[in-house]
Amino acid sequence: MNGKGRKIIGWDEILEGGLAPNATVMSWRGTEGGIAAARSGHDAVMSPTSYCYFDYYQGDPANEPLAIGGYTPLQKVYSYEPIPAELTADEARHILGAQANLWTEYIQTPEHVEYMMLPRMLALAEVLWSPKDKRNEADLIRRLEAEFPRLDALLANASRSIYQVRITPEQGAKPGRIKVELKGAMPDIPVYYKFPGQGSDLLTKDPRKGPMAQQKQRYTAPLDLAASCTVQAWAEPEAQFGTKATNPIATATFRFNKATARPIALSDPPDERYNMGGAFTLVDGITAGSRRVSTEWLGWKQGVTITVDLGSVQDVRHIGIGAWNDHHSWIHLPAGVDFSTSTDSTTFTPFGSAKDQHAGGRNDFNADGQAKARYVRIAVKSIGNIPDGLPGAGNPAWLFLDEVEVR
Repeated sequence: MNGKGRKIIGWDEILEGGLAPNATVMSWRGTEGGIAAARSGHDAVMSPTSYCYFDYYQGDPANEPLAIGGYTPLQKVYSYEPIPAELTADEARHILGAQANLWTEYIQTPEHVEYMMLPRMLALAEVLWSPKDKRNEADLIRRLEAEFPRLDALLANASRSIYQVRITPEQGAKPGRIKVELKGAMPDIPVYYKFPGQGSDLLTKDPRKGPMAQQKQRYTAPLDLAASCTVQAWAEPEAQFGTKATNPIATATFRFNKATARPIALSDPPDERYNMGGAFTLVDGITAGSRRVSTEWLGWKQGVTITVDLGSVQDVRHIGIGAWNDHHSWIHLPAGVDFSTSTDSTTFTPFGSAKDQHAGGRNDFNADGQAKARYVRIAVKSIGNIPDGLPGAGNPAWLFLDEVEVR
């Protein structure tokens, strides 16, 4: 190939077999491949998954079109520095630039392609064409306001996920109460919210329009929840920027049960990669749905025992917890779940057990019975290492759990 005046370019796996003369490396598994190539005198194009894979979610997965996984908002793309700090000035000359990648396993239409690329593509372009000391995230987002009308005029389906409000639950001031913060992308853009009626069709409508719009309230302080409800929230930059952009609506449904927002203890903490909200995530009232990429799933590489203090001795007739099953991602259901109860947190009495159900996606492990209890304990057993014949065989299986339910 070199003899015919051609040069090879390949993903960073080509480093494993020794590089051909003049080979260029595409560094996708982090930055290490690009660093190794540059240090050996080879050119490299940086394309790490954590910054440059635009098939990853760019907003809260619960409020975004289906994607393959990951989470790469525009702000993260813009924070990328393509020249690794580990390189000397001479080595850095071998970094040719960076490349965004958009794989389409989960993308079926050109409109969805546009949604995933824009405006993240603009952010990466500025990263590559502007000196680091000239980049300013807040200024970029303000300037994007002028770009959205241009993209609209081109009939481009540009995402406005940068304005998506994040609905973040935390432990309330008292057990059994949830404090909910509504976090916008920029502090100077007003955020509004409302509580659509449960069981109504309001969730399918735009709460900013029609007679129900009068019920909206501007967010000024965290919400205090003590009962099941749905929260809708959105940003309205129109007052500041004079545009008529329609920004995404974030929705979260909170379902209270006897364990919701109650003190919770774990025998082992979740893995730091899958520990977005800590133990409270298991009792925050939000049930993780049909997507693995969610801030609601906590992940372990071993079993875990969960103990919830209900606050007083109560009748307990049902205990449950959800688990995720996705063998391609090395995530397996528990080998079994044992439930027990106690009135004093010292002596626990068996309440029931549940076994692996083998269904794909979310599985609910439950036990029904009758007990007087203040404390509920859920012992979740891992399968250990992944069995032969399955992806990741021999490696520890991931255990993904969410939402304790006690009734």
